[in-house]
Amino acid sequence: MKVFIVALATSALVIASGTVSADSWPGSRPQVYASANGLYRFKTRPPQLATWSGKSHGTLVSLAPDGSETVRWSRELVNIPVSAFVADDASRLVTFDTWAKLGYEHALVIYDDQGAVVVDYDLEALLSADEIASSVVHTVSARRWLQGATIAFDNGGRDIVIRLQWGKRIRVALATGKIEAAQ
Repeated sequence: MKVFIVALATSALVIASGTVSADSWPGSRPQVYASANGLYRFKTRPPQLATWSGKSHGTLVSLAPDGSETVRWSRELVNIPVSAFVADDASRLVTFDTWAKLGYEHALVIYDDQGAVVVDYDLEALLSADEIASSVVHTVSARRWLQGATIAFDNGGRDIVIRLQWGKRIRVALATGKIEAAQ
C-alpha cells in the first residue's frame, strides 16, 4: 500500500509540473524591430538599474536609402516590450507584453505616429478568464498567451490580427484600439 501511495504522489507531482514551470529571465537588453518594408526601425532600450522604473525607452526612426536614420519619435514606453510590430507607413507601432511579466499588464499597447498611447490592454481585456485558465500556458511568472500565435497587419495596415494557437482570432483597429468581436 505504501508503494502505491508513493507512486501516486510521484505521478501527481509529474503531472503538476507540466502545468506550471519555473521561469528564468535574464536582464532585458536593447532590441530593434523593423517594419516589413524595411523603411522604419523601432529601437528599445531597457531601464537602467540605477534609475529602475519598470519602463523602457523607445525610438522610432525612418531609414534613408543611404542608411542614415531620422528620428520620428522618442519616448519612455509604458512597458519593456517583449516584441513589437511596426506598420509599413510608421503610423502605428504595436508592442506585446512586458519583460518578465508576460500576459499581465501591457499585453498589447498601440502607439500612434507621434508615440502617444492609443490603447494599453492587459490580458483580461483581450481574453476571458476561462480562456486564460484553460488555453494559456502558465508558468511561475508568466501567462504565455502568444505562444504559437501568428501576428500580422491586415486590412491595408489598419488592423493587427492575432491568431492564437487554439484558434481564437483577435482583430484590433490600430487607429482606435477597438477590438473586433473575436472568433
